[in-house]
Formats: sequence, structure tokens, C-alpha cells
Amino acid sequence: MRNTETDNFIFQELKDELFDPVLVLENYPFTQADFYGEWQKASGREVRRFTVSEGKDTVAFLQAIEYPLMFGKKFVYIPYGPLVKRYSDSLVYFIKENLKRIYSKNAVFVRFDFTPIINEEQSSFMKKHFFLAPEFAQNSAMFQPRLEWILPLEKSEDEVLTGMHKNTRYSIRMAEKNNVETEIIKENLNQYFEDFYHLMRKTAIRNGFNLHTKKYYQVVFDSIEKSKNGFLILAKIKGEIVVAELFVICGDTATYLFAGSSDEGRNMCPTYSAQWSAIRYAKKLGLRYYNFGGIAEEGDKKSGWHGLTSFKKKFGGIEVIHSDFFDLVLNPIWYAAYFLRKLIKN
Repeated sequence: MRNTETDNFIFQELKDELFDPVLVLENYPFTQADFYGEWQKASGREVRRFTVSEGKDTVAFLQAIEYPLMFGKKFVYIPYGPLVKRYSDSLVYFIKENLKRIYSKNAVFVRFDFTPIINEEQSSFMKKHFFLAPEFAQNSAMFQPRLEWILPLEKSEDEVLTGMHKNTRYSIRMAEKNNVETEIIKENLNQYFEDFYHLMRKTAIRNGFNLHTKKYYQVVFDSIEKSKNGFLILAKIKGEIVVAELFVICGDTATYLFAGSSDEGRNMCPTYSAQWSAIRYAKKLGLRYYNFGGIAEEGDKKSGWHGLTSFKKKFGGIEVIHSDFFDLVLNPIWYAAYFLRKLIKN
């Protein structure tokens, strides 16, 4: 049966054409930027990009990343996307039908992560077309966190400091007292790549988490170096690098991507000094937001993010809640098997 409400929409896959997501959404997440897609390609993942137009107006954009499963199957994830200019039931239906046509051959499901955050009315028609993913199926390094911690930067430095927890202000002063030096690296980042990766490995061992491949981090460094859309913060004690933190800039936001720190000198608070230097630099660039990245939900006892969440929140800021995960189920049997595996692992 023909749906006349979707007749005005045009679905197009982009090949080599550049597309600026700001045409759809002014303050869009970097996970829908072209450079993020290039990072994923470097990990061997296929990345496809699509637009939806209504007349001459682009009303949606989505960057879809394919992740392999067993026996040649895969699932597709659209991180913090699609970006949608204005929600409607007909637009959502149109996107669903086109992605079903493209991915139904060997994808188990397509996961949506809608931006901007959907309201209650919009959620109701999402549930008509998609399956609301259960909470236990959401925890994975491949999926973006539901909560992020954002520090608005419109206030003065003194006001930002005042908004911090007293222990954080104390730690920043302690780092200054201990002569912790910080350096902002804006170009030639690769000269510090081995230092960064060495500290990342130390941090992963200390905190018990898995790293991406070394190649992935190298691609990120190369990309930021080429595009000039990020910076590296180093904290040093007596000339030795003890903290390295990497940031990416997208639109009016600086996002805290990766960080590594040494076991030595932690009592001198170099991580606090590095963060404060990054915040001040982001303000100097005229950015509006400083994104600390993902945090744990209240009462979450499984993620292992409690210490990191407390660290981020004590710099001041606000919690941003992202939309629920909605799945377009393309193979119900494999989808059930995927859920069962996730349930057993949890």
C-alpha cells in the first residue's frame, strides 16, 4: 500500500560528497561528523551516509556504522543519530522503510539514537515503528552513553571555579603548589603519540578496561592533526609527562575523548591541572560547551564508571540525557539470540 505522506521525501546515499550536518542541526554530536566515520573505517567497519530531503530542504542526516556478528551477520548503529530537523511520523516511517530496504539482507537490526532528544509524543510514534531496546542490551563500548556531563562555558573563569566542588578547587591549587606544568599541543600531535599510548595502556591495566587498537588511536591523532579540530593536553612533573588527554572540537563543543595517566605523582593532582587547562583553553577558543563525555546513571552498579563520574561532576556542569535506543528488527531469530547473549554476559 502506498503511503502518500512520504511522497515528498527523497532518500539519498552519499558517496564521496562532503556533507555538513549543520544544515540539519546546528549543534550536532561529533559522532555524526565525517571525520568520525573515517575513524570507524580505520577499524575495518563499513560506514554509509544518507540524507533525507523534502523539496530543497535537507530534513535528516544519518551516518550508519556496521558492526560484525557471527556467521557473516552484522548490526548497524547510528551513533547519536539520525539528526532530524523536524520530527514527524511520516519522516520516521520513510527512514525506516529505506533502511529496511538497504540492510535487510544480512543485518540483524539497525539501532537508532535520535538527535535532538525526542519528547513523549515523538517517542509514541517511534514505538510504532521500532522496538525499544531493553536496558541490559544497551551496555557496550560500541554504543554511545545515555548520559553525558556538559560544562557550559559562558561564565568567567572565576565563576567556573566557584561552581566546582571545593575538593576540585583544592586539587587544582595543589597541582599548582606542586609545580605541575601543563602544555597545550595544537599541532604536531604525533610527536607525543607514543607517550599518549603508553599512558593509555597504563591506565587500562590499572582500571581494568579494554583499549581500542593502537592503529585506531593513531588514526584519530592523524585525523585531528590533519583537520586541526582538536588538541592534546599534557601534564608534566619535573619535565616528565604523567597525563595526556585528547580532545576533539565539533561545532561549539570541545569533547574529552581519551586520557592516560601515570601511576607516579597522582598525589600531586596532575589530572585536575590538565582538565582545568583544557577548560580554560576551550573558553579561549570561544567554545560554548565542554563535554566531559559519558557518566554512569544513578544507582548503576555495573558500569565501573563511579569514580570517573564523580571526578567529572565535581568540575560543575549539567547532565544531558540522550534518547532511548530504538531498534529496527530485521531478523527476529538472530535478534533474540543477540539479546540472550547480552543477558548472559550481564
